[in-house]
Amino acid sequence: MNKNLLVKILKIENEPLIIENVRFVRILSKKYNLLIMRDYLPIIGELDGSIEIVGIETVKYENIKGYYINRDNEFSLIIKGNI
Repeated sequence: MNKNLLVKILKIENEPLIIENVRFVRILSKKYNLLIMRDYLPIIGELDGSIEIVGIETVKYENIKGYYINRDNEFSLIIKGNI
């Protein structure tokens, strides 16, 4: 049993990026800040800001516009445009 999050980053022009064993996802949007961890409630939202994915390594994207959903310890981000 995996005790961490699975993150999928989807971009129109590329294959999905899948990151396993993520401890948390930090979202810094223009209107709110959010920290998503294991067993966090299901949520869907729009992102206009930055996102940081912290696991074995840290991945950070700045100036992102897109949509996200978190459900059953799986976080998915759909990015509009290029990163």
